[in-house]
Amino acid sequence: MADHIKIAIVDDEDIQVDTMTSLVKEAAAGLSLSVSLIDFSSGEAFLFALEDHPDLDMVFLDIEMNETDGLEVAKTIRQTDKDLTIVFATAFAEYAVQGYDVQALDYLLKPIELDKVKRVLKRHLDRQPTIIEKVTLESQGEVIKLALDDILYLEVNRRECEIHTLNGPVTVSRTLKELSEELSDDFIQTHRSYLVNVSHMNRLLKTDIELSNGVVVPVSRRLVKQVQERFVTHNKGAVFYDD
Repeated sequence: MADHIKIAIVDDEDIQVDTMTSLVKEAAAGLSLSVSLIDFSSGEAFLFALEDHPDLDMVFLDIEMNETDGLEVAKTIRQTDKDLTIVFATAFAEYAVQGYDVQALDYLLKPIELDKVKRVLKRHLDRQPTIIEKVTLESQGEVIKLALDDILYLEVNRRECEIHTLNGPVTVSRTLKELSEELSDDFIQTHRSYLVNVSHMNRLLKTDIELSNGVVVPVSRRLVKQVQERFVTHNKGAVFYDD
């Protein structure tokens, strides 16, 4: 269980921000949880600053705000981040149903009670038994977060790099070397133009690697021994195929 989480509070009423801040701190202390808090007075301010906080774990969103309301903020979040925990704060119970559309963890009915805040913090922790490693990148002007386990392989494409994930490709203006320094040791270079996630290596052929999705990527003669050793180590005695 994580012992520290970063939380944003978004509400256009100062008194509500202060109240929620106090409640979160008290609830966290009751769970022996360390938290860092940031607050925003509008949905627009939060969305503008969101890319500067890739390590954000959770956001408490007021629904009734001027201009961009909490539901619209949540929809925008979900366009690039499927994992950020969203909790709505509202004075209107009927908004709860709409919260399901953006995979909100919960909604808190104002005036908010301490035990309800403690409950959502615990639910957030309980649904994350392990830490999922992620990499934060910029693609076509948008900041995105990718779970390392979802990345199959990376391929150099002219001056850009294409990251092939379980959910489709993502193109970034970075070199393979730069990206390799941000990824975990589970990624190995198989060719000067390819970096592969070892956990997605399905079959080792004579001059290629077959991945878990059936795609075949090349293995250069210079790197073949290193790739073979890594594949065998990861799979504990797997068999090579020469076809």
